[in-house]
Amino acid sequence: MKTIVINNQKGGVGKTTVAVHLAWYMAETNLRVLVIDVDAQSNASDTLRHYAGSTLAADLFKPGMRVVPRDDESLTLAPADSSLTDLDRSDAAAITTLQRNLAIASDQFDVCVIDTPPSLGLRSVGCLVVASHVLAPIYLEDYSIKGVKGLMQTVIGVQRRYGRQDTKFLGLLPSNFNTKSPRQRMHLEQLLREAGKYVFPGQIVARDGYAEAVAERLPVWKLKRRSAQEAGREIRDVLAKIVAQMDESAHGA
Repeated sequence: MKTIVINNQKGGVGKTTVAVHLAWYMAETNLRVLVIDVDAQSNASDTLRHYAGSTLAADLFKPGMRVVPRDDESLTLAPADSSLTDLDRSDAAAITTLQRNLAIASDQFDVCVIDTPPSLGLRSVGCLVVASHVLAPIYLEDYSIKGVKGLMQTVIGVQRRYGRQDTKFLGLLPSNFNTKSPRQRMHLEQLLREAGKYVFPGQIVARDGYAEAVAERLPVWKLKRRSAQEAGREIRDVLAKIVAQMDESAHGA
């Protein structure tokens, strides 16, 4: 089971939009998908509540918990609840427990998508430890090289501390990108100049369709409005690249 963690310590960067659409996209290709929502705000859980399984995300940090796939869907959600915030006061043994529980679940699923909170606590560290792949959506309006460096140092630091140098960082994904904003275009150009090798080859353009899709609990490409269809084509192109990069790294490319 490949495990991709959508991570950034900033809020409002589009992590949940990426996570839920990636899960839907993978499920449509007949992969068995597990989604774990470790953000107590529960946005991914609300959007994907139709797919909720019997195991909560917080339970996966407890010994001996098994994730049971839904029989009727190729997508199973381990939803968030308010008890997640208590996990950040747990000891490091909870991280090892999460590793064990996901290792057991790997027989039942092809891929796991984890949506993380906008903070670096034990939950986020644990998710970075179990990740085979990490993707970091960023908002170009808030962009700063200092912030990007801090994010990269966090990912690399966790990998080194827990011996996970095999984790593949897929890149910084510009999200909610306003293509008409000179400032955002300038920030993207600067980002590409100064940290180009860490930038994912694609962007998610700001479009009205995403808010409607989340409200309707459907992938944006299933909405009929023209702007939603355009958004759907754009994000499916990005998602295809994510899946391709995950497959390449899994085969040692």
